[in-house]
Amino acid sequence: MAGRSGLNRELIAETAEALVDREGWQQLSMTALARKLGVRGPSLYNHVDSLDALLADVQARALAELSGRLQRAAMGRSGAQALRALAAVLRAFAAEHPGRYDLAMSEAIDRVRMAAAGEPAQAALTAVIESFDIAEPAMDLLQSCLAPLHGVIALDRSRLFAGLTDTSVVYERAVDLVILMLENRNTEKGTAT
Repeated sequence: MAGRSGLNRELIAETAEALVDREGWQQLSMTALARKLGVRGPSLYNHVDSLDALLADVQARALAELSGRLQRAAMGRSGAQALRALAAVLRAFAAEHPGRYDLAMSEAIDRVRMAAAGEPAQAALTAVIESFDIAEPAMDLLQSCLAPLHGVIALDRSRLFAGLTDTSVVYERAVDLVILMLENRNTEKGTAT
């Protein structure tokens, strides 16, 4: 329920998300948030318990939004086409919401909420991996698919490649490597004795 100033938890979360995307999640403070909302700092505590609780909320909301997008991208697709769709969504989300992407890809502040928020993404990636004829992929395989994609995104965001190379080409090569790994996974298992 909104207070006298129209302040409520949803407005606080949305404003925090905008600040996180603009400044980075490490820069979020209750003082900056109160200034942006045009209220005094202590009034925020009528709606949120602490900065950590607010960051946990923003983190879970970011992962839930990303998860939903990934799940929609995977629907009706399989194999390389599906993986490319997931990779495109991941990169687009990082570009559109840089601070929230960084926070979503950081250690969970609230593990229970993050597990629930990330479940659709995990299900989507699992379904895509299974479409490569890999039954019940282990968590390390899911992480091995995410790592090169996130790695390129992180390196690009850190501006390591600035002016040196077209990061779109680097990202596409990372996607190709993940596809190649998945396509060859069964071959490797078949030759092992």
